[in-house]
Amino acid sequence: VAGTGAKQVSFDKVAIDKARDYAAEDADVTMQLWARFKPRLAREHMVTVYETIERPLIPVLLGMERAGIKVDAPQLVKLSADFEKRLGELEREIHKIAGREFNVASPKQLGEILFDEQKLPGGKRSKTGAWSTDASVLEELAAQGHPLPVKILEHRQLAKLKGTYTDALVRELDPKTGRIHTSYMMTGAATGRLASTDPNLQNIPVRTEEGRKIREAFIAEKGCKLLSADYSQIELRLLAHVADIKSLKEAFERGDETDVAKVMLAREKASLAFEATMQIRNKLLSAYKDIVSMPV
Repeated sequence: VAGTGAKQVSFDKVAIDKARDYAAEDADVTMQLWARFKPRLAREHMVTVYETIERPLIPVLLGMERAGIKVDAPQLVKLSADFEKRLGELEREIHKIAGREFNVASPKQLGEILFDEQKLPGGKRSKTGAWSTDASVLEELAAQGHPLPVKILEHRQLAKLKGTYTDALVRELDPKTGRIHTSYMMTGAATGRLASTDPNLQNIPVRTEEGRKIREAFIAEKGCKLLSADYSQIELRLLAHVADIKSLKEAFERGDETDVAKVMLAREKASLAFEATMQIRNKLLSAYKDIVSMPV
């Protein structure tokens, strides 16, 4: 009812009759789902999880969404301008390597240059007959030392950062609060993690310099700080507990990550040695059976 893409509007701009019908159906379907799911909580022993974790979390998330996240808008605008300048420089480099100008964002034109004009190896055509220029194809060519795919990948990454983050985040700023109000979904990930939508704030790159600069634009109010917390090697800790691996548990208790790595490496080597021994045993057993079954 709110449209899609460039024509999408906020819900308060939807015609009242369409908004009424949508809201009524939304409430009706929600009630029907409740009638189906509520009895399953007891049958599947999930009442405690629902009542002590899921339900109490709802007002917490609501408060987080309403509070929003503060960003340094001028910094994002500055980054966007910097990215735009670098994209222009990359385009000129790409055209120089290609030997002519073309639309860098056009997969069709890029495919023709890579495989028809430059005769690079490994070209694959799609169902439409056009050359495939997806990331896997370009990465393979780049690994072979071809300069054009390297620059194309750089251009695509920078264009995505600009379009998805520096430009988009500024547009998402609420004019009244000056903050970004994302939506947190409790059921958006199979692992139980929260998912962030409209906009998605979870996939901002951290390994690249550009990604880190975007992250630096998320700031705290004056007198406050942003706190980042994460579990330390949670999978290995669970493994140590569930499998009752004494050496690994002791390494964690000492708080020495180097010891943890040494224990895991030793166990991995032991596992590989055991697997190799079992393979040799199976081959010997198979050979023995063949010998025994041979006619005298």
